[in-house]
Amino acid sequence: MLACEGAIPQFDYALFADTGWEPRAVYANLKRLRAHARRFSIPVRTVSAGNIKTDALDPKHRFVSMPLHVLNTDGSKGLARRQCTSEYKIVPLKKAARQLLGYPHPKRVPTGVYAEQAIGISTDEVHRAKDADVRYLRNRFPLLELGWDRDTCVDYLATQGFGQTVKSACLGCLMWNLEELRCFFMITVHWEHFPLVSQHPEARRWLQFTANLGRSPNTVDAYGRSVEDHLAFCLTWGADPATARPDVVAGWIGDMLQRPNVRSGGIGLANATIQQRVIAVRSFYDFLVEEELRERNPVRRGQSSRHGGRAKQGLVRRVEKAPWIPNEPAWDRILRACEHEPVRNRLMVTFAYDGALRRQELVSLVAGDLEPAWSLIHLRAETTKSKRAREVSFGTTSAQLLVSYLRQRGQEFGRADGGLFLSHSRRNRGNPLGPASWSKIVAGIASQAGVPQLSTHTFRHLRLTDLARAGWTIDEIAQYAGHRDLSTTQKYIHLSGRELAAKMHKATRSLQADRERRLAALVEPW
Repeated sequence: MLACEGAIPQFDYALFADTGWEPRAVYANLKRLRAHARRFSIPVRTVSAGNIKTDALDPKHRFVSMPLHVLNTDGSKGLARRQCTSEYKIVPLKKAARQLLGYPHPKRVPTGVYAEQAIGISTDEVHRAKDADVRYLRNRFPLLELGWDRDTCVDYLATQGFGQTVKSACLGCLMWNLEELRCFFMITVHWEHFPLVSQHPEARRWLQFTANLGRSPNTVDAYGRSVEDHLAFCLTWGADPATARPDVVAGWIGDMLQRPNVRSGGIGLANATIQQRVIAVRSFYDFLVEEELRERNPVRRGQSSRHGGRAKQGLVRRVEKAPWIPNEPAWDRILRACEHEPVRNRLMVTFAYDGALRRQELVSLVAGDLEPAWSLIHLRAETTKSKRAREVSFGTTSAQLLVSYLRQRGQEFGRADGGLFLSHSRRNRGNPLGPASWSKIVAGIASQAGVPQLSTHTFRHLRLTDLARAGWTIDEIAQYAGHRDLSTTQKYIHLSGRELAAKMHKATRSLQADRERRLAALVEPW
């Protein structure tokens, strides 16, 4: 521990901007701080006493702690910048300083009249000093003059009898992983999966904020693993994310393109995996830029062409692969393999196809989601990827299998609440089937049918392609699939070959008519 000489000096006036939601340790130390000021004041601007989590997540609210993507009034996408620090801390402090000078209005403070203000900015947050200048306040930064960082300050305060010293931050701010928030609204993150992220203060705050925004557990896990991989590469190169240049990011991408792929047995990670990791790391660097720990984001974004110009490519060119769907012989083999499956598994296959259901949507079904009289499945918003409720239908075969399964389910489990599809295993008997279990079932069917490409998403791809073949419009298919972006739906139109077949039929019909006209000359007149 670094020993610090001297005692805390006396101040003429000490100001503290209190939001009403500071950590308990801050208020405890304020009582001791009063003894070092001749006058002490707390200009308060209290945070909303309502739902703090809702306030913090609302882009229109002032409690925005990170750049949130919002939709501007003109339809363009923008960022909601952090404004809580300014409005709830800086503005009240400046107003209190003017009142001390006797000039409540800022424009009425005469030139040459000022108050000397000591601000405790340490050397590890020197970037904050540049925004502190005001005409009627002459700022001093004693900690910068002494060359003290935060650890030195904490050690010094400990020698002066102060208790736990935490960084002042409103508890409504989702950026801070404070212990006092754990019982309030902090979302659990499995930090054991990301040891490097957990040890990196800024990376940990960024991932905790991502989880608090309501991202799905799979998304949080994918983002955490992506930044974990990037931090491991930076550690190898001896680079710090706060100062890493674009060549470090390029080296990381090159490493992913060259490393062995355990899953495929080849070289290089899949393009989709690299794209996902680059997006996650770009989000992390956006956080560092917003926190003013960096000036620019080293992960370049792709941009569409403007005014007829050339589009700007991102760091990794996206490989667009059409989803695989089985041809008729392969589909027949899949169905024959399903004939040997239990009635529950057969019903899941038909539901997955009829409703074009994602894996999570299928296993999240409960009996109350079904409306057998109208052959409808109601998908709740919380179970869908797009967080939008929608309705899909099921066919006659599914209806017959549903009756058989519900009868069997009642005999085996009785009146079971919760999930529709229940597990038969000894360990989880009677519990809802999970996504991993459904994946194992489909893998078994794929092996039995000799179709290794089959996955849980194949039934969805085939159903949407069949709807396109049947003449459904792109908007109708998007609504049935629950797509937010029509470009996602467009691939099923192309995959169905509907437009290509129509053009080919039209061209062939015209060509055939011309051939017939020419051949007619061979017919002798009667």
